[in-house]
Amino acid sequence: MPTVITAQTIEEAFAAGHASVAAPRGQCVVTPAAWSRASELRVSIDQGPSQVAGPKGRPHTQKFGSDKPGQGSCERIVDPSGLIVVRGRSVELGEFAGAGPGRHIGLTDVVTGGDGAPLAAGFMSWNREDSFPWSLDYAEIDLVLEGILHITIEGRTLEGRPGDVFYIPKGSRIVFGTPSRVRLFYVTYPANWSGGSAG
Repeated sequence: MPTVITAQTIEEAFAAGHASVAAPRGQCVVTPAAWSRASELRVSIDQGPSQVAGPKGRPHTQKFGSDKPGQGSCERIVDPSGLIVVRGRSVELGEFAGAGPGRHIGLTDVVTGGDGAPLAAGFMSWNREDSFPWSLDYAEIDLVLEGILHITIEGRTLEGRPGDVFYIPKGSRIVFGTPSRVRLFYVTYPANWSGGSAG
């Protein structure tokens, strides 16, 4: 069972005068709140070399996700340094139920806090009839890959097309929409983006 590094862990290290906390990859899980608190207190989180490498410290290929029904998956190459390559063509979207009943949102995380990352990334897709309201308690960047993305905020709708990038500040209340269909790549900070909510 990995050790969990929490915001309290960071606060205790800071109070004891430590400038860093050891959290080796593969042995520790760092919570999003810990990453945020470490940033605020300027305490570094030392993850050291990755513990997820294949034999003799060589990069290895892994099937990521698909542990649970409805969960998406992808193929990743994981290097001993912690560098991860996600094979974009291997991404299979799972179902995201968090947008509310009756909506069919495809979503797959490809990098998570479980990788020792302070941020998360993944792919998402939906059609016009599945557009949904969302409140963010995290910051997000969206890159439109296909289709048209509409983000409505404070009564205004901004449109993005393939290649366009959106930055959505923490605390925003928006509607994720599209006049047809959309597929995007997202990055969230902190890694636990699931702190958002529909409506």
